[in-house]
Amino acid sequence: MNRPRFTFCIPNLNKIKYLPACIQSILNQDCGDWKCVFVDGHSTDGSWEYMQQFASDPRFILVRGRQQGMYVDWNECLKYVDTDYFYFLTSDDTCYPKLISTTVKALDAHPDIDVCHFQFAFIDQDGNIITPFEKIVEERLDLYCDVNKYAHRRSGLCEFMMHFVYRTLYVTITSLVFRRNLIEKMKGFSTIHGFMGDYDWTMRLGLFTDLLYIPELLATWRKHEEQSTYNLYSSPHLHKNWLRIAEVNLDFFAISDKVKLLTNPLNKQYLLSDLVNSYTHCLYKQIRFSKSLFSNIEYLYLFLKSDPFYFIKKSIRKLSRNRLYTYYQKKVLAYNLINKYDLEWPPVKVDMECISIL
Repeated sequence: MNRPRFTFCIPNLNKIKYLPACIQSILNQDCGDWKCVFVDGHSTDGSWEYMQQFASDPRFILVRGRQQGMYVDWNECLKYVDTDYFYFLTSDDTCYPKLISTTVKALDAHPDIDVCHFQFAFIDQDGNIITPFEKIVEERLDLYCDVNKYAHRRSGLCEFMMHFVYRTLYVTITSLVFRRNLIEKMKGFSTIHGFMGDYDWTMRLGLFTDLLYIPELLATWRKHEEQSTYNLYSSPHLHKNWLRIAEVNLDFFAISDKVKLLTNPLNKQYLLSDLVNSYTHCLYKQIRFSKSLFSNIEYLYLFLKSDPFYFIKKSIRKLSRNRLYTYYQKKVLAYNLINKYDLEWPPVKVDMECISIL
């Protein structure tokens, strides 16, 4: 067997219901030069016992997690990556047979790019596609609707900036394959952001590399009620975490060499304004609909702390017929950022046949 060039990283905790499909999708790859690091967070549902059938397979490394949080186990996976490329396949998701062959070929042709992005689809508990990639982009990432129809190279700086508008720019980490040198550059996953450590990782990504996008469906993200992020998009805690992570990464960006690439001075308040508005609006909705007096007091305190002039601005916006304090659509916000900082857009096309810049 050839020396493996690709590592599947599979962190797992009690996903026996979906784990067999996940592993089978690895075994179905159309090339065999891969290895798999499976880190189990001390599951109690038989996951660890199920994986023992691969204990004698040299392609698999089975490791017990450290029971210190999910991203400690994700970082444990990274310790075993000694191949050119690696990929996080969460244990309730799957990938398609051409994942390795397609992404390795693309990244081999662009040695100065450290990450490859590709299409994915939402699937249900039975593995049926419920939302295709085009619909996901249309609903969540409207700036990318047209450009995602062709292979291209995106500016890392532009990608970083778009996180202030679209939050989870890649939606799922299972739509990204990474070059190994990113581990040293980025120092692994942060363990202080709860279940959002992968969002922090993908946001920082643009400060270290450009991104290669290929219009191929290569992965899935399974939607089910056991997910830690299931139905949390209306949670103030989620929006607060987005804001906190953006603030941390913005501070990091401000002292990096990348900030010198901006054509205008960095305006932190401007960049964070949409995140603050979303967080405040989420708190406002919680105050309106919460039936708990204690919760309302807590939400009201956080609401006034976040934006004490919210109601004034809301009234002015209404009276001015949306001409003052306008809440712009995402695509408008994105183009405002692109124009303000002269970001590289649209992305540079690449030829999928020979994987070279046109």
